[in-house]
Amino acid sequence: MKKLLFTILLLFFGGFLWAQESSTSDADPRLLDFNANENRGQWYTSLTVQVSSSNATDEDQFIRQLHSQDNGSFEIGTQGGYFIKDFFMVGVEFSYNRQEKDEIYTANNIRTHLKSVGQGYYIAPYIRNYIPLSKNRRFSIFNQTALQVGFGTSLKQTEANEETDKVKTDRITLGIGIQPGLAAFITDGFAFEASVGLLGLEMDHSKSVKNYTEESQRTDFDLDFKVNLLQIKLAVAYYF
Repeated sequence: MKKLLFTILLLFFGGFLWAQESSTSDADPRLLDFNANENRGQWYTSLTVQVSSSNATDEDQFIRQLHSQDNGSFEIGTQGGYFIKDFFMVGVEFSYNRQEKDEIYTANNIRTHLKSVGQGYYIAPYIRNYIPLSKNRRFSIFNQTALQVGFGTSLKQTEANEETDKVKTDRITLGIGIQPGLAAFITDGFAFEASVGLLGLEMDHSKSVKNYTEESQRTDFDLDFKVNLLQIKLAVAYYF
């Protein structure tokens, strides 16, 4: 999985650097004009990759003694959009995520080995409007409102007291989110974007089967007004 992510990042940023070097403009970057972007009839695409990893050994976590931990996750997403009028775009986002967990710990004098793997697919139609911050449109703030539909599956295995429990969970997620952000053009057509979730309404329905026999269902509703600055979403975008 790590090799695949490295290859994707290498190809993407290699193509980006090639496109940047192929620009023939030698003008002062402060004087460049980006007014050809964010206009009616223009197309838009972007790529986002998020990777996280956590490894630990022999760590005292107060309520448990962690012997080993090897957790990882990644998410890759792409967006496509079309400007139906100046500074207003409609589009759709596709994303895929995967999480893996492998932990051995002792809690309440019980040694437990936990292994899990999960993956999900999401699609989110959205609208986005821009407000330029300067005459040359190098910087613009935007607000994106999206309707998200997601499907996910996870498998969890727990070994404790010489017993093994296996749980398979299928999940469906529906949500509406508001996501403001900033777009900064670095060359004609290419921009870096940073955004953060501001408001979200989400319904999550899951169905679990334990040891192939015991079934359970759960539905959660979440209205979130919090802004988490540690989860800023970064993307490289191309306007054409």
